[in-house]
Amino acid sequence: MLPFYGRRLSRKTKRFNSFDLENFDFFFNEINFSDIKKKLIKSCQNVNLEIGFGRGENLIFQSQNTKKDIFLAIDPFISGGLKLKKKIEILKISNIFFSNATFSQFLEIVGDINFKKIFILFPDPWPKKKHKKRRLINEEFVKNLDKITLKYSEILIATDDEDYSNQILKSFSEQNFFKLLSMTSDNQIFEDYKIYPTKYFRKAKRENRRINLFIYQK
Repeated sequence: MLPFYGRRLSRKTKRFNSFDLENFDFFFNEINFSDIKKKLIKSCQNVNLEIGFGRGENLIFQSQNTKKDIFLAIDPFISGGLKLKKKIEILKISNIFFSNATFSQFLEIVGDINFKKIFILFPDPWPKKKHKKRRLINEEFVKNLDKITLKYSEILIATDDEDYSNQILKSFSEQNFFKLLSMTSDNQIFEDYKIYPTKYFRKAKRENRRINLFIYQK
């Protein structure tokens, strides 16, 4: 699995603020995840995952619309985690657990938890040719998704980068784990599929870029 590329802490975020996450009840890492895992198993609730939750907009939206489900979320950027923490406190949300782990780090601790839905909204396209190997979604990634999903699990992916769209299609088609239920190119798709119009969705729409939404099912 490729390492994480990028800045974990934005220039505007004070470093001492990041320590607030470590003692937050809904933040997990490799040390305390075993306790959260016990809660998930005991609850017998559906568990969903968002990879790269950004500001947490869609994550909050999904958790409020499906309160009986539990949502795990990972994003290595501390700044987004701090924003999400505030929203969880203000709205008194109890069905979200999140981490600044990378996907590869998350795979090491997730164990036998399987996800009903996995959201991947606007992953970094790394448009320069020399950087394309840094993209999250490739054949190895699809194989790893198979390890954390069950029959009828769904993967929802959105991107406004055409080259990345082609890579996504190729990566999934060359494996037999998931079938393509839908590929839609319509700037109303988030509303149709009950996905929150995130910052990057709004930006793409404002700049008249085509947004591709892929829905795969196991």
